Amino acid sequence: MASSARKKASLLVEKASGAREPFSEPKLERSLRMAGASSKLVQRVMDKVRREIHPKMTSRKLHQIAFQLLKKESRYLAARYNLKRAMMSLGPSGYPFEKVVGALLEKQGYESKVGVFMQGKCVSHEVDVVATKSSRRLLVECKYHNHDGIKCDVKVPLYVYARSLDLANNSSAEWFNEFWLVTNTKFTTDAIKYGECAGLKLLSWDYPEGKNLRQLIEKEELHPITCLTTIKSGQKKNLLKHSVVLCHEIAENPDVLRKHGFKEPAINRILKEVTELIEG
Repeated sequence: MASSARKKASLLVEKASGAREPFSEPKLERSLRMAGASSKLVQRVMDKVRREIHPKMTSRKLHQIAFQLLKKESRYLAARYNLKRAMMSLGPSGYPFEKVVGALLEKQGYESKVGVFMQGKCVSHEVDVVATKSSRRLLVECKYHNHDGIKCDVKVPLYVYARSLDLANNSSAEWFNEFWLVTNTKFTTDAIKYGECAGLKLLSWDYPEGKNLRQLIEKEELHPITCLTTIKSGQKKNLLKHSVVLCHEIAENPDVLRKHGFKEPAINRILKEVTELIEG
């Protein structure tokens, strides 16, 4: 038994980046518990993973095993577990991600606009999100990736900081208090070091700890429709194409589903999953 456990712990799993790292049972268990899985369900998933894991297994395959078991038990648990990959399914354009970021800021009392052109001292810039609350204005650059394993390296905050300087140096331009850099993946260590030193506000999937993008989305119940298991991939793409990005948009206006050809039985299933996801 102990020998088997050591063998599993020594297995290397291939990440999306191509790197290989030791399989971590505690890491998988934490992700299942964060999705809301019960202790018994966590144990069932872990038992199946232990039976099926092998030296050539990828992290994507591990995710699929866990996702399918959660889906059989509860669609909304599977949807919550699938949040990271759901965020990467918002593309190919960055607009849906910008809308999520704007909605997060609105939850904090800001009024937000997506895709605003502002004149800098040297050139004009399209700012992904502009958020205003009384005497505060935030300018936000969103870096969206639809593939796991891609990190924002130091070149990104360097570029963003240069844009912030060009906008700040235009005396006739609109003022702003902070310039943010937000990504749905992760920052490299140097990117964080430079961004903080330059005075940028950084937000990524796992940074800063305690108030990162994943935690904010879950806290504010702003799950994207790509989380849902009751809508097919093609249907999700069509809804995103028509600017339906967030689950609460469906909850507040089910007619948007009727408008795009969904029948009542399907609408009822979708609304049930959305309600459980938001309330859960």
